Amino acid sequence: MQYLVSSAQMKAYDQAATENTGIPSLVLMERAAFATAEEIMSRFPLKGTERSLDKSRVLILAGCGNNGGDGFAIGRILAEHGYPVSFVLAGERERCSSETKAQMQILERLGEVVETDVPRGAFAVIVDALFGIGLSRSVTGRYREMIDWINASSACVVAVDIPSGIHADTGKVMEAAVRADLTVTYGYVKPGLILYPGAEYAGRVVCRKIGISHPAGEKPLGFVYDRTDLVRLPVRKNDGNKGSFGRVLVIAGNERMCGACQFAALGAYRIGAGLVRVLTVKENRNILMQTVPEAIVDTYENEDVERLLKEALDWADCVVAGPGIGTDERACLMMQYVWAHCRLPLVVDADGLNILASHPDWLQQDRDRREETGEIHETKVYFTPHLGEFSRLAKKSIKCCKEDIISAAVSYARDHGVILVCKDARTVAADPAGEIYLNTSGDNGMATGGSGDVLAGILAGLLAQGMQGLEAAALAVYLHGLAGNRASSVKSVYAVKAGDLLEALPEVLTEGGNRGWT
Repeated sequence: MQYLVSSAQMKAYDQAATENTGIPSLVLMERAAFATAEEIMSRFPLKGTERSLDKSRVLILAGCGNNGGDGFAIGRILAEHGYPVSFVLAGERERCSSETKAQMQILERLGEVVETDVPRGAFAVIVDALFGIGLSRSVTGRYREMIDWINASSACVVAVDIPSGIHADTGKVMEAAVRADLTVTYGYVKPGLILYPGAEYAGRVVCRKIGISHPAGEKPLGFVYDRTDLVRLPVRKNDGNKGSFGRVLVIAGNERMCGACQFAALGAYRIGAGLVRVLTVKENRNILMQTVPEAIVDTYENEDVERLLKEALDWADCVVAGPGIGTDERACLMMQYVWAHCRLPLVVDADGLNILASHPDWLQQDRDRREETGEIHETKVYFTPHLGEFSRLAKKSIKCCKEDIISAAVSYARDHGVILVCKDARTVAADPAGEIYLNTSGDNGMATGGSGDVLAGILAGLLAQGMQGLEAAALAVYLHGLAGNRASSVKSVYAVKAGDLLEALPEVLTEGGNRGWT
């Protein structure tokens, strides 16, 4: 697991490292510079006369802030190791931070020249140290020209902390941004390096520790999972039975959407749920009996649907409601009943979310009830919208939701007391306390019908086995993405279907090792 921090948090941690621990700012700058120089030297080693010094030239393009000071220090260290380095200050010297002025003075005492214009000739490496994580305005003027020049060059571009022009918290391009091949960031990863479009500009991201950490008792903004987090999979008891691993109820599918209940049911089974029960229209019975013969299948036509719902809810340990049920009167009545009576962990997806978006009074009534009973502090409701569904829930445009997806997700989760999984190229999960998970697994091969139904089933299967809260949502999203990566590696991103995710998931789970021993 890797922590994420906002630009404001990172600045506060940086300041705390200086004020509370006594590590001088220039020492932190030297550590950052040495870490970055190491990354550059490992990729562009000097081998005596085997490599033309002219082709190994390094250009440092620095701004006035501390990011520029980092850049100057990086160049000095490279020069000490024999690299030919040119130093350029893009701004005005008198506007530089005290640390950046100090770095320029060191360079000049060593006989280096800090220029104001880019020297002629080709460069093997350009170090982008124009702007750091504090950028909040559009890039214009001379800086815009320099960024355009960097992007037009054939050099390998290394960004210091973040590519200049990328907003550290949202990944937004501030009119213009450097396209880096490598970004060396310090202390913690910033959301703008993961969220698109920032992720496309960052290239490969390397996070190096330089002596900055978050204060005890203070939580960073959020976290990212990696393969070491597969150990979070629920433990399988050796003496367990099908009842031990949970009962999932899937309320899904109409006459045109049989696949929705099929994918959700199989998702729950593939992640380890003991029993899955599907409640759907009668037209889906035969195909479900063939494609998911392990499932219990209940169907309705004109029967008393409320009776069937009550019986199924009494049987279940957790519920998936909404995939492919439509938004007609019958679907609305079913969703209303589930929303009013379900006290189990509830995953609401697809049409279930669209119905709730059309009945905001249901959401408010449920929140009022949970506040009165104290249930609001034991979140058991999980919403899994894609951006279109989320925009309808939040009553905002898709563009508005996407521009600052983290803030939008956090606000909605807090205001409605739910765990929100907002699906996008970088899915964000948020809980009512304001903590977020930002997903880095998956690819565009997963942008296909039924993929979200598989995720809803995986999440429900984890909940049925006793996982809960943001951890369950994060692990479900991460595993779902890994299955997508595995499927794409075999089929190609063009050919992946939802069923391929289900086939790939068992291979992903084997990486988690044997979780059977307790």
